[in-house]
Amino acid sequence: MKVIKRDGALAEFEPIKIENAINKSFKSVRGDHDNFLSTTNYLTQRIFDNIEDKEREKVSVAEIEKEVENRLMKSGYFDEARAYIEYKSKRRFQRDTDSLIMRYTDEAINLANIENENANMPEGVFTAKMTRISGEVSREYAKQFLLPPDHLKMHEEGWIYIHDFNSYAVGMQNCMFIDIGDILSKPIHTTNGTMRSPKSIRSALQVTAVVLQCQSNAQFGGIAINAFDFHMAKFIRMSYEKYLNKAESYGVPNKEKYAWNETIEETKQACEAFLHNLNHLESRAGNQLPFVSINYGCDTSKEGRLFIKCLLESTLDGIGEKRTTPIFPIQIWQYREENGEVLNSDLFGLANECSIKRVYPNYVNTHAEVYEVTDEKGNFIPDLLPATMGCRTRLGENKHGSNGKSGRGNLSPVTMNLPKYAVETKDWSEFRIMTLEMAKKGIEMMARRLEWQKKQLMGSAPFMYKNAVWKHGNEYNEHSKIGDILNSGTLALGFIGLAEAMQILFGKHHGEDENVHHQSIELMKDLSDLCKARSEKLGLNISLYATPAESLCHKFAKLLRLQYGEQDGVFSRDFITNSYHIPVWQKMPFDQKIALEAPFHKYCSGGAITYVELKSDIVKTPEAYRNLVKGAMDQGVYYFATNIPLDKCLDCDHEGVFEDLKCDECGSDNIMTLRRVTGYITGCYHKVFNEGKKQEVACRVKHD
Repeated sequence: MKVIKRDGALAEFEPIKIENAINKSFKSVRGDHDNFLSTTNYLTQRIFDNIEDKEREKVSVAEIEKEVENRLMKSGYFDEARAYIEYKSKRRFQRDTDSLIMRYTDEAINLANIENENANMPEGVFTAKMTRISGEVSREYAKQFLLPPDHLKMHEEGWIYIHDFNSYAVGMQNCMFIDIGDILSKPIHTTNGTMRSPKSIRSALQVTAVVLQCQSNAQFGGIAINAFDFHMAKFIRMSYEKYLNKAESYGVPNKEKYAWNETIEETKQACEAFLHNLNHLESRAGNQLPFVSINYGCDTSKEGRLFIKCLLESTLDGIGEKRTTPIFPIQIWQYREENGEVLNSDLFGLANECSIKRVYPNYVNTHAEVYEVTDEKGNFIPDLLPATMGCRTRLGENKHGSNGKSGRGNLSPVTMNLPKYAVETKDWSEFRIMTLEMAKKGIEMMARRLEWQKKQLMGSAPFMYKNAVWKHGNEYNEHSKIGDILNSGTLALGFIGLAEAMQILFGKHHGEDENVHHQSIELMKDLSDLCKARSEKLGLNISLYATPAESLCHKFAKLLRLQYGEQDGVFSRDFITNSYHIPVWQKMPFDQKIALEAPFHKYCSGGAITYVELKSDIVKTPEAYRNLVKGAMDQGVYYFATNIPLDKCLDCDHEGVFEDLKCDECGSDNIMTLRRVTGYITGCYHKVFNEGKKQEVACRVKHD
């Protein structure tokens, strides 16, 4: 007799395999001490006889398993039968898992089903393939063992999206602000030793680059620094003192001027090296660079202003042989006015020039926060300055300590699929009810993930906790569970597709109709209030988040079209509009777009951004650009950025906008095409953006 195996192959029928399986079920119930071999031998023989009586030449594995289950039950061995069924279930899961792993591995190795989820990770490199394989295995583990069935259903059916699901199982957190001043003030512990505290601006920026690389491997999101100019000013003073002492020892005339000139030169070189380091040290899995954001612009000291000036000038100069635009760090100017004047007004002008030519800096509004930037005695605290991550993530009020940004971060985000709720309800009132219910479920999902994150050991991220990169981490040892120190972090309840949802419900989006815009704002207020109420109830920092959907905009577009069709053209595109944004195809002046989006910022305390798309000829009118930024700040926009198409031929160095992705000077396709995606820029978007993002770029209209 032949056995038909699960893969269709034929094998000899071997009763000993049945007996071994029955022995295991008896052993799991009765232990090793019970002598049951004669019983299992008898049962095996009865099963064999029953199969033989059917006089068949072939029998399937499934049929044999059913015979074993029936014989155990009929013989009264109910516990053993249950153990046998559980054993087979585990074996089935193992086979399914092995099959999935092999499929994922095959797809990664052969570059199949590429989604380009991350525009700064080249999918074809060795480490990216390894990252993809391990990520898929981790994802399956979370599905099988960590997520409740209702949470998994929400995720897989597209109701609520769990971001960075491939990092769920290992218990990593998302992104954070680091207190670089504190870290650099003491020895820094790494796996192979310690680094001394730097004593000059050159060494400070070198060590900062190392710190950013080390920390990037302890989290799955980006790293930011608040008030970077204040932190670096201290080390510029150290360099100045060093040169001043040198001048005194050598009797250099006009020693103060000499020392300051040397300090200027060192700061220039240090800033240039810093930019090169952050754009060339591919220290993250998949040959990725650390996703670094730096906030600066408010230090009015001589040293702080020098740092700002040198950093902006180095950015304008570009990096490498071709003087290309540095992708990282994402630079964010902290806009502030005092006595009716823009702080560091001249340097703000230099920042505007840099934004026009190099895309960065973006602009964060330091007047748009709900709390003061001083302590209880009225002293100015730089770390209380409003700041943001490059993509838009923001840390609001903290129930578990200072409202300062540094030493804490975002723990995890989820995103609500507003267009799906709109299709399911087709009624504004029902839509609002469903959205609020989904918001509660999304918060529940994040809180559960947080409990898993807290159970991880501090030794899982030794650099982060040993150096107190996450505040108070060094108060415990590597064998301690991370626990409640994560409570200072934030949970971000995101959303996508407000425009498409409004189109389904009202036939117009919020950029086309005043009433629809009003209803949209009311929805945001409801969601913000819900986050505040849940924060109080759970004792956590929960905030509404305008999701920067890089890959999700494409995933949800495909899923919605599959589930509901095109819905009169609403789902005809390959992307869903991010968060509350006015659709990129909507023609309107930039001041109107800013005015329409500005009211959303105060409700999205977990992060929000407003962009406008400008023509490349803005370089001819820098004063207009200055007024544009100032106008956005005056409107209450928390985080503002501009999209200015910038292309460069890497063969002939010609710059312009290459519509057909070829240099219009020499015809080369060896070009750098800078476009922004979710807050940061990408060097060759036509190669690394997913199909949805490529289409979104093509649909963008200029705001005059």
